[in-house]
Amino acid sequence: MFRMKKSVFLVSLSLFVSVQLAYSQKDKDVVVAVADKAKVGEELVDTLQKSGTWKFGGNFQLAFNQFYASNWMGAGDPYVGLGTLDRIFLTYNKNKFAWRTTLDLDFGTRFSYKTDADTSMWQREKTSDKMEFNTQIGYKAGGYWYYTMLLNAHSQIANGYRNYKDTIRTSAFMTPGFVTLSLGMEHKRKTWSWYISPLAARFTCKLGEEFFEQSIAGVDSGKRILTTVGAFTRIAYNADIHPKINLNTKLELFYNYLGEYTHLRNLATNFEMIWNFSITDWLSVSFKTALLYDYTIKFPVFDEMGEKKGETDHL
Repeated sequence: MFRMKKSVFLVSLSLFVSVQLAYSQKDKDVVVAVADKAKVGEELVDTLQKSGTWKFGGNFQLAFNQFYASNWMGAGDPYVGLGTLDRIFLTYNKNKFAWRTTLDLDFGTRFSYKTDADTSMWQREKTSDKMEFNTQIGYKAGGYWYYTMLLNAHSQIANGYRNYKDTIRTSAFMTPGFVTLSLGMEHKRKTWSWYISPLAARFTCKLGEEFFEQSIAGVDSGKRILTTVGAFTRIAYNADIHPKINLNTKLELFYNYLGEYTHLRNLATNFEMIWNFSITDWLSVSFKTALLYDYTIKFPVFDEMGEKKGETDHL
C-alpha cells in the first residue's frame, strides 16, 4: 500500500495591464486605453498651447506575476515579480522645423524566497533595468533629409549588485551612464530612419561617490567622466509587418576616433529588437533582444570565495 506523506502545491499567477495615452494640440483628442481602450475625455491633458503642432503621448505597461511551490519535484523558488515598460514622447512640427523627445523606461524586480543551508528569507533581484532619453532637433534640408542635432543618454535606474546576497553595489544611476551629443543628417521615412553623424562626443559617466576610486566602464580611478570623439550612426525601423505582428528594432554604432585600439575594437554597438504579437484582443506576446558591445569596458572576475581576482580584457 502506498501512502503520500507530503503534499505538492503549485500556483502561478500573472496579470498584465497596458495603458496608452495620446494627445495632439491640432486635433485635441485624448484617448487612454486600459484593456478596452476606454475614452476618458479631453480634460486629461490641457497643456502645450503654443502655435504649431504639438503631440504628447505614451504607453505604460505593468506586469505582475506570482509563483508558489511546495514540495515540488521540479525545484524552483517561490517568487513575486513586478515589471513595467514605459515610453513617453513629445513632438513638435512646424514648417521645416521638427523636434522629438522620448523617454523609455524598462524596469523589473522579483522577490524570491531563497532557502540556503543556514537561512531562508525573501530576497530582491532586478530582472530588467534600463532608462534611455533621446531628444533631437531637425531642420528639413530637402526631400526626406533633415539637418539634425541629437542628444542620447542611457543608464540604469536602481542600484545593481553582484548577486542577491551582496550588499556592495556594482552599479548605480549614471554609474555607468552614457551620453552622446552629435551633429549630422537624418533620412526619415514613415517606418524607418537613418541618422549619420561624422562628429559626435560620447561621455561615459561614473557619478556615484563610492565608485570614485574604482575603474568602471573605461573611466579610470579618480575620474568621473571619460570623453571620446568619433562618428555615430543609428538605423531604426518600426512597422506592422502583419496586422497582428509589429517589429521595432534599432542599431546604434559609435566609432571612437581617439581609441587606442585598431579597427572594430574602437566600435561600440547597441542593438535592440522587439517583436510584438497580437494573439487575441486581450492576449499579446512580446520577444525582446538586446545586445551591447564595448571593447573598452572590462568585466570583473571573482573566485569561488567571492573575492575579485582580476578583470577580463573586454566585455
